[in-house]
Amino acid sequence: MRRSSLETNRSSGLRRTLRNPTGLAVLVLALVASQPSVAQKIHSYEPLMMDPCSTIYVDDGSCSAGKVLKVQGVPKNQRRKKSCVPRDSIAGGTPSGARK
Repeated sequence: MRRSSLETNRSSGLRRTLRNPTGLAVLVLALVASQPSVAQKIHSYEPLMMDPCSTIYVDDGSCSAGKVLKVQGVPKNQRRKKSCVPRDSIAGGTPSGARK
């Protein structure tokens, strides 16, 4: 089987980009920029619905000073996992109502 000229041009263009240090740097930068932010939003209340296996942080006053409630979603018919964690352990957490 013979490749079409379009498939050959695409694969050779990608190879050229990966060999060129500038092209590789641009590709890596684009991939990093497209990733979601690592900062966690701190909610003021616990939502009624959550995706399974998702984690949110809630500052509703149920934990002691300097701590927030970590809530982990679970599949249907199971209780959510909740624990108090230090606010410092959250990467870049800011209150949802905070102003800059």
